[in-house]
Amino acid sequence: MKKQIFTCAVVCAFMVSQAVFASSAADGTYTATKPGIHGDITVETTFTDGAITSVVVTEQEETPEIGGIAVTDIPAAIVESNAYNVDAITGATITSDAIKEAVADAITQAGGDLAEYEAGASSTTDEEAETVQLECDTVVVGGGAAGMAAALASQQNGAKTILVEKAASVGGVSIIAGGPMGIDSKDQEEAGVAGTFTIQEVWRDWMDYNCWMCDGTLFFNLFEDSGRTVDWLEENGMEFDFMGNEQAAHAEGFPTYHIYADQENKLGAYMVLLDRFKEDGGEVYLETAAYELKAEEDQITGVLCRQKDGTVLDITCGAVCLCTGGFAANQEMVDEAVGFHLETFSTGTQTGDGATMSQAIGAGKGKTIQQLHGVTSFSGIQTGSGKDDIAKAIYLPNSVWVNTRGSRFCPEDLNYDTALSSNSAFTQGEYYFAVISEEMAKNLEENGAQFYNVDTDVRYEPTVPLFSVEEGWAGFVAALDDGCGKGIVFKGDDARSLAEQMGVDPDMLELTIKQYNESCDAGEDMAMGKDPKYLTALGDGPLYAVKARPMSLGAIGGVLVNSNLQVIKDDGTVIKGLFAAGNDVAEFYNNSYPLIEGVSLGSAFNGGRMIGEQAAALAGNN
Repeated sequence: MKKQIFTCAVVCAFMVSQAVFASSAADGTYTATKPGIHGDITVETTFTDGAITSVVVTEQEETPEIGGIAVTDIPAAIVESNAYNVDAITGATITSDAIKEAVADAITQAGGDLAEYEAGASSTTDEEAETVQLECDTVVVGGGAAGMAAALASQQNGAKTILVEKAASVGGVSIIAGGPMGIDSKDQEEAGVAGTFTIQEVWRDWMDYNCWMCDGTLFFNLFEDSGRTVDWLEENGMEFDFMGNEQAAHAEGFPTYHIYADQENKLGAYMVLLDRFKEDGGEVYLETAAYELKAEEDQITGVLCRQKDGTVLDITCGAVCLCTGGFAANQEMVDEAVGFHLETFSTGTQTGDGATMSQAIGAGKGKTIQQLHGVTSFSGIQTGSGKDDIAKAIYLPNSVWVNTRGSRFCPEDLNYDTALSSNSAFTQGEYYFAVISEEMAKNLEENGAQFYNVDTDVRYEPTVPLFSVEEGWAGFVAALDDGCGKGIVFKGDDARSLAEQMGVDPDMLELTIKQYNESCDAGEDMAMGKDPKYLTALGDGPLYAVKARPMSLGAIGGVLVNSNLQVIKDDGTVIKGLFAAGNDVAEFYNNSYPLIEGVSLGSAFNGGRMIGEQAAALAGNN
């Protein structure tokens, strides 16, 4: 992720009696730094006559898509209310909280009483909340890729459409994706790729990979017309670059990947679609959460939504498209589905609303999977941000991966496929270890990965290599030693002492490393078949072990659908007018995130377009 140094200054002049404000803080400007999602956030807070008159974010590394709104709006809200504990920006809670905590720190530095700088709690109750009656043909719940496509398709096909989004901006979890899968798009035609493979070939490969344990008809329906969906999105202003395949492991795979043209402003791509939707007559309600579906005799009649200020929107409609992004932000649902704590990426709004609301009116419980994608350390820094030094050891194909039993479980060059590496790690439970020698660490710090025959980038997302192949890993040894003090890296003079630090069986780890060293000496990985050029003997020690874990880009599913994305009951009965797409649906997967690049976002865009068109047809408008 490209580092951003951003300054947001908010200065307000107060035109009311100073007695309204607290006065315990000493005048001056105070600086505090708190951790955000992708790094530290530094904030300068100024007090004048005891009031907060300026909040300035001087340094931050948040993404504009997720944290950008909080970086501008939270300082403004703090100055306006003269309170640090203002409401967080929905979908940017971590960034919001970091700024608020920094201001609270500044209040304390200035000798102020935090209680004097607290916003009063709202006294509005459900009974007192205003209810607004609205009417339309289609309501789309969620403004990510599926939701934006559904809303735009519904509106453009003649249905009066309302889009409600829980967060303060559109895009949802789709803004962390690289781009969608497409077959026979105009971009592929220009690249000379269109026509070199067919949907039938892709479908067969998909079904074989998934061991035929998925809804193959749904997959075909989603991607048969996927090239035209890419074209349609571009016709509506969204821009893509055709990449083909990103990961080295997929070089011979189907070239389906279309990535966002501007990887540093993915939110902008969704704002273009939003503007087009509104130009076409669509209505948008941000910071508005749908919480109840209304239905009579298996027919949708409306949806209830609550806005940030408590206002209830009672919307009468004939169709609802659920595009709520799955359940990655609902840790209880994730832990129940997985069986252990799994780090799952979200923007904080993907709480399983589609599944909860649909099941409340009789829909079945759909399949769920984790979008397993990559591995990382326990540093708390997301892999892909380029700052997690100890995670470099995990992604080094020369490292040795061992589970909590002290045994290897896959060839470590599997890390060139982020789905397979995460799948493999996931089978080992909540964590495993990547072992390297101290000698390797020193050589990597001085010479980089090329010293150990690594000449290919490992990539977690388009254009972002996890480490430099040519340059030395400056500060790597210090980062490992720092990790030892935090209990996320372990060090031992030999295999047995390392095992004791790790909490694994010393006999097994000693045997595993002995056999691995023998394979290195022989030039052949007889157990796992790793590429011989990555076979680097660990020797007798000293040795490091970095605690590692699988990652998930999203918790997918929970809404039960048929092959046309209509929401159904367990007996197959269709709930007329109710549809779902994107990460709310997992029926076309088996149990993991497969290898064809762009599948998740592609299913969202294609599925959203499909259900938007169906919703409009139901309204009799096309």
